[in-house]
Amino acid sequence: MTGSPPRAIAFDMVETCFSLEPLRPRLERAGPDGRYLEQFFAELLRDAFALDACGVYRPFREVAAGVLATMGLDGNAADDVLDGFTELPAHPDVAPAMERVRSEGAMVIALTNGNAAVTETLLERSGLREKVDRVISIDEIGRWKPARQVYLHAADAAGLEPKDVALVACHGWDCLGAMRAGLRAGYVARKGAISPAMDAPEISGTSLPDVVNGFYATA
Repeated sequence: MTGSPPRAIAFDMVETCFSLEPLRPRLERAGPDGRYLEQFFAELLRDAFALDACGVYRPFREVAAGVLATMGLDGNAADDVLDGFTELPAHPDVAPAMERVRSEGAMVIALTNGNAAVTETLLERSGLREKVDRVISIDEIGRWKPARQVYLHAADAAGLEPKDVALVACHGWDCLGAMRAGLRAGYVARKGAISPAMDAPEISGTSLPDVVNGFYATA
């Protein structure tokens, strides 16, 4: 750890805290092979990032529905897949990681590219809502992570300087966006090693508690 411990940690939600696996059987019911789950989410992010880079904002569900349409799904079939985002399970290491942050007297922020209401539902269903001080959705400012404005907005909403906030995520692009905005970043290796094309985050680990503990380790 370098410098003072963060006064707030912002947790990315989808994949970092909540697993996409329940969407796999929904895709299979709708028609596409469940193996396309990874392709679906990758194309969702691709399209969202491209729109954002061109100055166009579309919310999560609209972008996701567009990708499903290219896979031949619309109407009720698409809705069944999209509604599954409210039923994603939390990874078992999320609760202890959030509890560690709170034990340090720091804020816990849920920072999502998704919808705030859906995120609130996920947190409530998983028993995590009481551990989170603030839910922040990109809908509040109309930009997608990793645009620096999202991270600066999160710090401002917490009433803190960017340097006093750390992001924890399982996406290298998310960590990079946070660092470029002046925040600190920790990478949890849910999807393997971070790409060497990305700036290395301050902390890396194989679980959320590993990463959080790294920020609060004594010198």
